[in-house]
Amino acid sequence: MLGPALLLLQACAPPPHPPQARIRNVTDDPTGVDYGPHFSPDGRFLIFDRTALIGGRRWTTYIVPFEGGTPKPLSADAVPVQQTRTRWSPRGDLIAFTGIGPGGVAATWLMDRDGSHIRRAPSPKSGSAFYPSWYPDGRHILETVYDDNTLRSVDLRTGAVVAIDTTPALMVGMASVSPDGKWIAAAAQPREGRPYDQRANRIWLIGGDGHAHPLLADPHQGRAPAWSPDGTRIVFESSQGSPRPAFYAIFMANVDGSGLRQLTPFDRNTQHPVFSPDGKWIAFSERTPKLFGAYAQSIAVMSAP
Repeated sequence: MLGPALLLLQACAPPPHPPQARIRNVTDDPTGVDYGPHFSPDGRFLIFDRTALIGGRRWTTYIVPFEGGTPKPLSADAVPVQQTRTRWSPRGDLIAFTGIGPGGVAATWLMDRDGSHIRRAPSPKSGSAFYPSWYPDGRHILETVYDDNTLRSVDLRTGAVVAIDTTPALMVGMASVSPDGKWIAAAAQPREGRPYDQRANRIWLIGGDGHAHPLLADPHQGRAPAWSPDGTRIVFESSQGSPRPAFYAIFMANVDGSGLRQLTPFDRNTQHPVFSPDGKWIAFSERTPKLFGAYAQSIAVMSAP
């Protein structure tokens, strides 16, 4: 589920504000492939998913200081599943991640902030679920059900599950809960009897009553949405307008759909953007040179506009 290449959905004119931000790499290991950064609640650290460049088959959560340094595996314990889409809780006491077990079955797993006490979150045992996103109460998780591309919330204390129905009906990929818990931003497409195709995803906003509308009035392909801490902006990745179909840039828009901006150039293939807790930085993965002339993702940051 990590880093699949999307084909170009449709061309568009360059955005009115060309990319200007200075990008700083936080990781630069020539033997590692790094995806999915997320800030600690105090903004001092980034956690991310890493696999080996050569022969990499297993993803593991690493941690690195925001200023850079040598990344280290977050957990000293043996981890029974692959770790992807790792997300710190709002209070910083827990970390949720998608754990992929034998046969590719995925579920939300939890660990303490130091990587200890790794366990599966209470949720249905059948099927697969991906992309955990915390509600602000630190008790509930939003996750995407892989089997039918629907959303559900899970109470981490009781295991109670609530399906989230939308109007219009949507097939959903990655989704993110707003800082106030009242909205969900989701990479999604209308449920119209066709198979799910993430190349057709747009960013949708889903209200507490289930009513949904596209973030942008003009069709614009996008995925991996994330909220600014004040809930006024959304960042996402898109390959729309890219001269190379498999390469992405990071875009940002206001929640009312105004102010669409492209923040990074396509040639850096930037993905999985997230804001820092103070809203001053955006972390993401980007294409960098590796061993033997190869290119793969590393973790980087830039100042938020």
